[in-house]
Amino acid sequence: MGFTIPSGILGIHPLLFIRVLQMCHWCHPSDASPPFKGYRDEDWWDNDGALNTISMTHPRFPVEHPSCLVENNSEFQNIQPGIWYYKIVEGDHILFIINRERAGVQFDLLYDSIFERCRKHAFRKTPLTLPNQ
Repeated sequence: MGFTIPSGILGIHPLLFIRVLQMCHWCHPSDASPPFKGYRDEDWWDNDGALNTISMTHPRFPVEHPSCLVENNSEFQNIQPGIWYYKIVEGDHILFIINRERAGVQFDLLYDSIFERCRKHAFRKTPLTLPNQ
């Protein structure tokens, strides 16, 4: 049996280091059926100390949900209901909580873009219509 260490281990906050190692050693019990078709333990080992990286983008259980990786904010102009949109930010979220300046500007940009979109939806002139209504 091999030994897995997450790719970004040097960037993980020291308080989460033990949790990182626990998560990358976990295996689904061999006497239980897999949670879904195509499940592999090794897909779930890479993590940031708080969450498996495969879980960060969209739900995969009990079925895989539609998702879309967003490279830049202009791609958020025509979002559709029922799709999980996600953006990957390489950084330590604990640093953002403890010391915003140390965390870097990427978190500020991410949260500012989310709040701006929420404001646009909250103050829209026409009501939002959902499919099948």
